[in-house]
Amino acid sequence: MKKIFTFIVLAGLFASCSINSPEPEITDDTDAYEALGTLLIPSSGFTKENLRTKVVLVDQEKLDIYMFDVKFAALMPVTIDMVISDVSYVKNGSLITFYGDSIVPYAGNKPYEKYIVTELEGSITADSMFISNNYGDTPSIYRGALKQ
Repeated sequence: MKKIFTFIVLAGLFASCSINSPEPEITDDTDAYEALGTLLIPSSGFTKENLRTKVVLVDQEKLDIYMFDVKFAALMPVTIDMVISDVSYVKNGSLITFYGDSIVPYAGNKPYEKYIVTELEGSITADSMFISNNYGDTPSIYRGALKQ
């Protein structure tokens, strides 16, 4: 009986965990954009609201996308912090457009090759962020308002 109770408690703790990736280091010189928005998985109709997303311009050609406490399905037992690195971008005034294909996302510093990111495209305007891509065979759409 005691073993069963211990197993139930441990299972509950695991189910309430999240897989975290490190928060990017942001200095005064870092060009970063943070948004709060909604992730939609069109194939299932699942939405994850209040999803915090940060885009960091790494250099003149590449950026990294950080998504915090992500879930892709209602029954997903944990949330993950995810990083999509080495995304190409173009900055034209206040408009940033970005794109990529065949990028392996990371969660908790581990690669998730099963959910390779394809057909990634997005934009950042003065007040919004948009990201569209596939995780493996699953399309997703993110729309958020930039934090000011």
